[in-house]
Amino acid sequence: MPVQKADLVFFRGNIITLEKEGERAEAIAILDGTIIGVGTNEEIQSYIGPKTRIFDLKGKTMVPGFNDVHMHPNPIYSFESVYSVLELDTVSSMKNLIQLLKKKAAIMPKGMLIRGVGYNETKLGGQPTRDFLDKASTEHPIQISHVSGHLSAANSYLMDRAGINEKTIDPAGGAFERYPGSQKPDGICKESAAGYLRRAKDIQYPPKPSHEEEMEGYRIFFRQVLAGGITSIGDAGISPEKVKIYQELSQEKFPLRFNLMISSSYVDQIVNGSIPKLETDYLRVATVKCFHGNSLSGKTCWLYEPYDMVNPKTGKKDYYGIPPARSQGSLDTLFQKIQKAGWQIAVHSNGDREIDMVIKAMEYAQKESPKEDPRNRIEHCSITNQDILNHIKADKIIPVFHNYQYELGEKLLVYGPKRLEMIHPTKTALDMGIVFALHSDAPISPFPAMLRLCSTVNRKTKEGVVISPNQRITAEQAIKAFTYGGAYTSFEETKKGRIKPGMWADLVILDADPTKVDPDKIRNIQVLTTLVGGQMAYKNENN
Repeated sequence: MPVQKADLVFFRGNIITLEKEGERAEAIAILDGTIIGVGTNEEIQSYIGPKTRIFDLKGKTMVPGFNDVHMHPNPIYSFESVYSVLELDTVSSMKNLIQLLKKKAAIMPKGMLIRGVGYNETKLGGQPTRDFLDKASTEHPIQISHVSGHLSAANSYLMDRAGINEKTIDPAGGAFERYPGSQKPDGICKESAAGYLRRAKDIQYPPKPSHEEEMEGYRIFFRQVLAGGITSIGDAGISPEKVKIYQELSQEKFPLRFNLMISSSYVDQIVNGSIPKLETDYLRVATVKCFHGNSLSGKTCWLYEPYDMVNPKTGKKDYYGIPPARSQGSLDTLFQKIQKAGWQIAVHSNGDREIDMVIKAMEYAQKESPKEDPRNRIEHCSITNQDILNHIKADKIIPVFHNYQYELGEKLLVYGPKRLEMIHPTKTALDMGIVFALHSDAPISPFPAMLRLCSTVNRKTKEGVVISPNQRITAEQAIKAFTYGGAYTSFEETKKGRIKPGMWADLVILDADPTKVDPDKIRNIQVLTTLVGGQMAYKNENN
């Protein structure tokens, strides 16, 4: 039988196929967006026809496209735009934060909300309480969120108009930080308490951008994602309205694959069928995102044993985090509804005490509404133990591990040496044969694939402190988790995540081999080209 002729052939490469550990190929043939041949340079010669485009990789490394299965995409606007949200993750001092907010206040109408995301109190030298934010403006409401996404800081303008004062009681699943020796809230609102800020009266919210402005903001964001080597993403916890954004991107053939997780607040619409499932090559809507638990880096997740830190309220080591708002019974009922409706469950959960409740609820759902292959997910799945992993393996649950040690590792030290040995336990899971995925949770940590890969392999903070060295895995193992593991998570492992005939031609070309370089230098590897469905979605013009 004659060999099909390819549209596209890459040869003379170092191709990490992920078919078997250590397996490499030299050349690859692609037809109509699908891989049709992988092998040596000589073997792929037969796929070359008169119309085949041929590219010499010149020894460069090719890997499957990376799959960031859990992030929170938002449109990008210019600093001058009233729509823009300030990115604060690189702000290195309280003085710089105040100056940046002042600069933004100078171009915003008085009374209009100023927003920022990603502040890191370690870099700032402390929490940006209302006293600090008041120095930026007393004529604008200011709300900035913590790098964890689970705390918000507000100035007095916003706190007062939201009616948050000494008499305000902490809500279930949240807490207001208060000044020492006082009941007055200091502007730091944890977990569900941050929702009170939306009750503010007499403030002006930024206007909604036009549809085209919003769409272009998303295109800018996703072009950056492609430049980071990512060919598939998961948007975790969205509304039916946001699904329309992705449908439009898909219709215009934007070169990225989207897996959408609908927020559990829409579970009734999911159950009654008014939110339909959707599974195409570029757009999948079949997962429900739930919350059960709190933040790891924000130090609010719920634990069996106290944090390795002094509780400022008591002066003792007696802080266990903030309990989730849901009871076990209500969690059981929620999961059973989702599973009975035929959707996949994905649950944000960090603390060991939270995760145990999630596992019990997943087991309940499987008992009441058995599903042959549910692949339910625990997002982040941070503080674990051997018993938790045994249940995960037995129940075929997929842990979607964080890997932000480089950026936020110093915040994990409060969990103490014993717990750190089983935090984001990639090596233990691998040894147990558990399929797991990786993610950035962007904007919680940056999404470029080489940054996330480096953090997973090294588990080092920027300062060089190693977090749980016993959980280090090799670069090739990390690549597989970030490609095949992600594909398996969304039931797409027969279509993407490896380089073999029949797979989509979602590919990334790198200027160095992550399995060969000094592990500390993986983060410096450049993405040269990103292909999605055999089409060039990004090309690095500097190389």
